[in-house]
Amino acid sequence: MAERIRQLRSSDMGQLLVSQQTTEAAIDSLYDPVIVTDGAGCVTKLNPAAEEIFGSEKENSGKHVGEVARDARVAGAVAEALQSQRPVAGEGMSSVLPLAVDGSQKAFRLRTTPMRDNGHLLGAVTILEDITHLREIDRLKSEFIATASHELRTPLTSVQMGVHLLLEGALGELTDQQNEVLQACRQDCERLDKLMRDLLDLSRIEAGETQPRLAAVSARDLLTTAIRELRPQVETKGLRLNVVAPIDLPSVRVDRLQIERVVSNLVSNALRHMQRGEIKISAERRDSHLAVSVSDSGSGIPTEYLAHIFDRFVQVPDGPTGGAGLGLAISKSIVETHGGQISAQSQVGRGTTFTFTLPLAKGPSSRDRLGAVAPGEEVSR
Repeated sequence: MAERIRQLRSSDMGQLLVSQQTTEAAIDSLYDPVIVTDGAGCVTKLNPAAEEIFGSEKENSGKHVGEVARDARVAGAVAEALQSQRPVAGEGMSSVLPLAVDGSQKAFRLRTTPMRDNGHLLGAVTILEDITHLREIDRLKSEFIATASHELRTPLTSVQMGVHLLLEGALGELTDQQNEVLQACRQDCERLDKLMRDLLDLSRIEAGETQPRLAAVSARDLLTTAIRELRPQVETKGLRLNVVAPIDLPSVRVDRLQIERVVSNLVSNALRHMQRGEIKISAERRDSHLAVSVSDSGSGIPTEYLAHIFDRFVQVPDGPTGGAGLGLAISKSIVETHGGQISAQSQVGRGTTFTFTLPLAKGPSSRDRLGAVAPGEEVSR
């Protein structure tokens, strides 16, 4: 009996050993770097691809992932995955890690997933997906768009000038029909001009040529200023604009003009999808960030389009015309350049809510001292 027990144990141990070796071989064979951590966030395994970046597994085993990876985003993703016990997968520019491999710079996208055994949390697996070639393709595409847009602006300017001269009567009086045709040409020229300016702006932001000029700004003052020019557009359409900006909102470290553009894009997007109802802008503090939400009671976005709504030139079918599908893409780039994230929630027929986050300014938060609005009171009129 003792001999049979020893054989059984030996068989179980053998199977366990084979299973462990197979798992390790699978991880080691992956092209992308893999970091395995325990429940405390300490490194237990690095595959060869990860060792090329962070050093040998023997040297780093037992160290905290933040010390090994030398990037706060990796440690933050592991901590979030362990705490929430949900996968963490960033998609924006802020989640792309530039790391040196064999003397060259490569770009990696962060993916972190918790490990469980019968519901018990064991640790987390972090995969750094090499997207260097995708970034290069995207760079070439952006350069082409920027070059094409720049070259098209010169002839478009000439066309605009010619239409303007004709409408002003520089070449003689126009009939009503001629005037109507030229007015249509002017409107189309303005749409093309806006499209090219948006393309140029998006290309410059994504290429890092338009870096935000960061400064500490009162969040409440930022929102109040942003809506000042938007309110007439909303009210002209017979809609209501409701802004909730508590007086004790902290300061944020942002480029004021760029964030005002984000708010303007989101409100303009809501206007195109609404015939009646209310647009609500609200803000609240979330840990080390400020979350700003723009909600509408419009037609909403179908579920299948939500995942792509921030891509360039994406427009919901059967939706209102008037946009080129670049406003949300520009807003996403601006927010991510500031170190924040933007997301959308929507129900068809009930409206949409866009939420973006901004980093708080370090030091004591500045408060609006006007004293005219009590904490939590709306500033809309």
